[in-house]
Amino acid sequence: MCYKDKVVLVTGAVRNTGLAIAEAFAREGAVVALNGRKEEDVSREAKRLRDAYGVTVVEVPADISVPEQVDAMFAKIKKECGRIDVLVNNAIIQGVGYSLVDTPLSMVEEVFRTNVFGTYQCSQCAARMMLKQGTGAIVNIGSNTAERAILKRTAYVASKGAINSLTRAMALELGPKGVRVNCVVAGYINTDRWAKLTTEAERRRANIPLGKEASGSDIADAVLFLASEKAARINGVGLLVDGGISVQLVPPDCDC
Repeated sequence: MCYKDKVVLVTGAVRNTGLAIAEAFAREGAVVALNGRKEEDVSREAKRLRDAYGVTVVEVPADISVPEQVDAMFAKIKKECGRIDVLVNNAIIQGVGYSLVDTPLSMVEEVFRTNVFGTYQCSQCAARMMLKQGTGAIVNIGSNTAERAILKRTAYVASKGAINSLTRAMALELGPKGVRVNCVVAGYINTDRWAKLTTEAERRRANIPLGKEASGSDIADAVLFLASEKAARINGVGLLVDGGISVQLVPPDCDC
């Protein structure tokens, strides 16, 4: 998979999974448009990628939940790069720890403004550029919780259900015009949150049929595949990367 000189925007790309995805594209020679909320975080990681891989990194700090900032981000990409070949919608807010009845509506709105509205607007802006080019790929980062809900994350689960539907709707509309849209459906991913789980991490691993959660590079490999010419006839699908969790009715630590 060669991405040399292809322009790739990754949202939420200054840490964890998003950074792993951006780094994978940089390793393949892409021009990486690096997004994050804080300018200093974007500048730090952009420098690291430039130094490590000798690629062009366009710094596009923006909060994707704010429409004006999304518009400014794409205006900069258009000005500096003239095109966009791949959009990876990775940025999210998890809204962890709230039951349905205790979730403030302000939290629900915050989750949806980033996870759904932000993804929608980024896709809209990218699609406008891609349609003029006649080619492009959009890859959303979804979650297996959209089909198998988990407790105390209701707004997040609902937002990821929306991403599944959005992927299919965009694929149907954009596919005939040369722009493919797919989704990487992730399960557990080893992020900096896992370092705080201690014994809970081992319990979770025991419930994964393959025995280990995904790494950021595992998700990145799936993204690179779906965005590549190797997936030229794949459109509107959700590629599960969850170690087999979604195939089981109950986890192994349940007495069934």
